[in-house]
Amino acid sequence: MKFIEPQVEWWQQTTLAQHIARVGRICYKAKGKQPEEGMTEEEVKTFIQKRDEERCKGFWESGHRSMFRHGTVYFFMPNERGLPNHIWAYLEASPYINYATKNHKVWFSTNTQFALEHEDIMNALSQYGVSEDEFIEKALKYECEEAFSIIRMTLVVTTQISTSRELNRTSPNSIAEQSTRYCNLEKKGGVQIARPHWHVEGSRWQRMVYGLVCRVCEWGYNRLLKSGLKPQDARGVLPLDTYTVVAYTYTLSDWSHILDLRFHGKTGTPHPNAKMIGEKIRNIIIERMRQYCDEFDI
Repeated sequence: MKFIEPQVEWWQQTTLAQHIARVGRICYKAKGKQPEEGMTEEEVKTFIQKRDEERCKGFWESGHRSMFRHGTVYFFMPNERGLPNHIWAYLEASPYINYATKNHKVWFSTNTQFALEHEDIMNALSQYGVSEDEFIEKALKYECEEAFSIIRMTLVVTTQISTSRELNRTSPNSIAEQSTRYCNLEKKGGVQIARPHWHVEGSRWQRMVYGLVCRVCEWGYNRLLKSGLKPQDARGVLPLDTYTVVAYTYTLSDWSHILDLRFHGKTGTPHPNAKMIGEKIRNIIIERMRQYCDEFDI
């Protein structure tokens, strides 16, 4: 058993297939097939794209479509009159597509699952598709601050299982979490504990008892696996501080709501482990967005 430190990473989308496949592999603690040695840079790029497109096809055909919620597509419409009224009525009612307007110009963001499952909506918007950089460029050019609130960011959190549950409860359900059902932790680096907030400053006695209990749980988990029990059943003895990795993809508006609860504590004092993760999330978002808005805060 070993301790690992809680952390947060921003995974910026490159291509849709690579992003969705990368997030999806979190669930199985998998790396995916690797390029062969000696490949040129262009061959590696082609190999990875093809590999990830096949992985995405597998997700879609098997019904594991929630992974597509982590892919983001953006649109910019120079004039809101470009859409018929019935499309606008649908967009108003749907919680899965976000938009901001200023001076009849419209910015849209949505997830790839919604896009693929609503062909009629996407056909109406397809001519207005833009990259994330172009989306931001238009928001800056036309000074539409509201458009920044619908930028989507994938943040990947390494934390305790108990803390991920607190984040999951406040989230709009675009979640990809490492599975203790399908991942055999003994074969995937062993049982690892995400160091809790109190551990460094805890007493020697507290650390000793805590470490002993965690090791007993690890021993029990490994023995149950060796006896033939499946990981999905052996996981019942794992401590709540066992580490997990979770990807969340939300708009900055959604992230603001999550931070209100798990960092700012607007409805009650957040758990210190959750607050620690909340601070890391907040710092990453602020560092990114202050490139565009000097006074951005969340």
